[in-house]
Order: sequence, then structure tokens, then C-alpha cells
Amino acid sequence: MILWEHLKNRMQLNMQQKICENNVSMTYEELIIFAEEFAKRLKGIKCCAILCQSEMAASMALLSCFAAEVTALPLSQRYGELHCNKILDAISPDAVITDQDGDFQIIHIEDSLYIEPEIHPALIMCTSGTTGVPKGAMLTETNVLTNVSDIALYFGIDKSDTILISRPLYHCAVLTGEFLTGLVKGVKIRFYSGAFNPAVVLKMLKEYNVTAFCGTPTLISTIARFKRKNDGDFLKHICISGECLSLETGLYIIEAFSNAEIYHIYGLTEASPRVTYLPPDKFKEHADCVGVPLRSVSLKIISSSGVPVKFNEIGTLWVKGDNVMAGYYNNPQKTKEVMDNGWLCTGDLALFTDEGLLKIKGRADDLIIKAGMNIYPQEVESALRLDSRVKDVFVRGYSDEKLGVQIELNITGDFSGVNEVKELCRCSLPAYQIPTRINLMDEIPKNGSGKIIRR
Repeated sequence: MILWEHLKNRMQLNMQQKICENNVSMTYEELIIFAEEFAKRLKGIKCCAILCQSEMAASMALLSCFAAEVTALPLSQRYGELHCNKILDAISPDAVITDQDGDFQIIHIEDSLYIEPEIHPALIMCTSGTTGVPKGAMLTETNVLTNVSDIALYFGIDKSDTILISRPLYHCAVLTGEFLTGLVKGVKIRFYSGAFNPAVVLKMLKEYNVTAFCGTPTLISTIARFKRKNDGDFLKHICISGECLSLETGLYIIEAFSNAEIYHIYGLTEASPRVTYLPPDKFKEHADCVGVPLRSVSLKIISSSGVPVKFNEIGTLWVKGDNVMAGYYNNPQKTKEVMDNGWLCTGDLALFTDEGLLKIKGRADDLIIKAGMNIYPQEVESALRLDSRVKDVFVRGYSDEKLGVQIELNITGDFSGVNEVKELCRCSLPAYQIPTRINLMDEIPKNGSGKIIRR
């Protein structure tokens, strides 16, 4: 129960601070009372899914699970019924907390197959992939508490700040890096539970005097595009994570939010999730780097031949620390594939710069190898985004029976047709990166947090 006691002790330092959504609010004091009272209703439950329309309601349910020492399984309605059902089938919790009809309900699942692991998880966080069988990362109280404490050390928010949480708590980066860290730091927390809409988010940032905001490069750069000079410099703290950020996009964000401290951060669900952060004073010069490891984290980059890489050499990133998961729920084989003597294989290709900063090149499974050339989709995307006509873009590889591996470009923007996009590619990209197939689209699919769906 160390996690709940730690959160409670820190919240008690700011008892009149509030969490809010729309016109509803409650103080930290009321939140503590609610969590401990509702926890009594969870007696006998081993694993409880949380499926609420309201993210504020989800946060209340989450803290109740912590107080009851019940494993919480966050879900998100923004991902749709099919996605939620896949997770429920994979984990098979014995209850669900929902805010259906406006009231908290506990729905008991009679045919649950949940088996309590040897090490009790505070959370089972499922990977956000939209295909295949979800993997449930088991995060212990120590995992979560370690990560929250490390984030609180460098994230410069305090009780004078208001943070807007616009993405689902289903995402570990949101749950740990925004909500729990926000509670520990005593900030005012405002939730937005609507669909991905940068214009609405920007309106809320201004309307509620929000000073701290976290999101993907796609989300924040889109908000920057909507922002006008007369909107003022309201944001003081920005955290960017979830996708590779180019130096050019970073500079664009700096220009839009010139008075903000901007952190570029990196993590993955299996690490609770935060692994590294780039301090704001380094952002302007090194925006495409994700910085240095957190206090409790160790890193290594291993080449394809199994040896540590030198500076500026690309390899696979491994992570170790008390924030690293206990394993995947009921899946020892998958756990064995990514864990080795306490080290976690992230599956991300990365390098250390001469300054010792970590730079992520992309997912190993996104890498396109065309005619022996390594092509990182994010590099192609970054080059194309420099053109003002481009609104959104993503690149992936595909296999052609005659030509072998080729490049597909999916793009939205102010173009008269595909030929204009082809001309942009010829002017912006080296020959080996030019796409074979171009799809000029009205919209590029994104998940519930505004992150491009690559698979």
C-alpha cells in the first residue's frame, strides 16, 4: 500500500487544490475521502478494469483501486468497443468500474479467469496497438512510485500551475507523467474527455489559464499551427513525447510558445513509462534528442552483433531500473523475449550523441530496408513537414512482388494532386527515400491521444 500512502501524504500538503472537468470539481481532500470510501466497495476484487466516459471519473476510480490494493486495468472508450473487448478478453478482470448513466457502478464478472500473479501489480497497462492480442505490462507499486518520484524531481510544475490532461489515462505517460505527478506536485488538474481536436484543446488552454500541457509532437505542433500571436504566452511548461520529434518541428514549437519550458521526453509502457528527459535549456539546440536518463534508470545501446555501440552509432536501446515492469501478464514467453537479467529491450533504434544525449531514430519494426539502404520513416516525414503545404504525413514500407521493399507515403495538405506531392518529394528527399506509392488523403488515422496509427 506504499503507493497510495505516498500519494495521500503528498496530496495532504495541498488539501484545497482541485481536480476539474467541465463544471465539476473536487478538492484533493474530497478526492482522498472518496477513494478510501469507494475502496471499501472493492473488497474481494483482485483485478478491476476502469472504463469511464469521464477521465475525471477514471482518475477517481484509479485512486480507489490503489487505496484498496486492487490491480487496476485502465481502458478507454476513445479506442472503441472492439479494442476494449480485446483487452478484457486478454486479461479477464473480475470487475469493471464504469460511470454509465452518470453514477459509479461496479460490475462483477462472474466468469473471470484472472489469476493473481506472484508479484502483485498495482496496474496492468496494455500496449496501445490497434491490432493483434494486447500485451498487459504488469507495473508494481514500486515501479510506479519510482517513476513518479523521478519525474517530480525534474518537472518544474508546482501548486501555482494548472495542467490540462487531454488524453486518456489508458496511456501510461498520461497516468504517471501527468495525473500522478500532478497530484504529487500539488497542481490544479483539469481533464478533457472529448475526441482529438486541437482547436478545442487550444480554446481550453486559453479559457482555463492552463500553464502546463503534455502531448505528442503531432498534437502540439498542430496546436501551434492554430495559435495566434494575440493569444498570448499562457503555457509555462510543455512536455513532448510519444513520437519522434524533428529539430525543425521543435523550433516551430519554440516559436509558437516562446515563454514555455519545453521538455522532450521518452518512455514506454513497460518502463512505467518515463525513461529519459531533455532539460528545457537544451531544447533549442537539441530538440531532436530525448536527453538523459532519469535518476533511477540505466541505459545501453546494443548493435546487431550484440556489442555496445560507440557514440553516433545506431543500435537497439535497452533500459534497466526499478521502473521496469515485472513482466507481461500471463505471458512468460513474451516477457522472456524482451527481458534479460533485469534489462528491458525497448525495440527502439537509438544512438548517443557526442554530448551524451539519447536520440531515438524510430521503431526497429518500422525500419524500411530498401535495396540495402536503411530508411527511417520519421526522417522522411520530418523533411516533408518543412513544407508549409503539408498538414500531416506518415511513411511506411510495403512489399512489392516485382520490386521488393518499397516506400509508401500518406499525406494531407494543400496540394492540387499527387503530381504536386511527387515534385515536393523530388525537391526534398534523396533519391533512395523517394516514395514509390503516394496517397493524398483527407485525414490520416489517429488514436485516442492524437498519435498516428502506423500499423
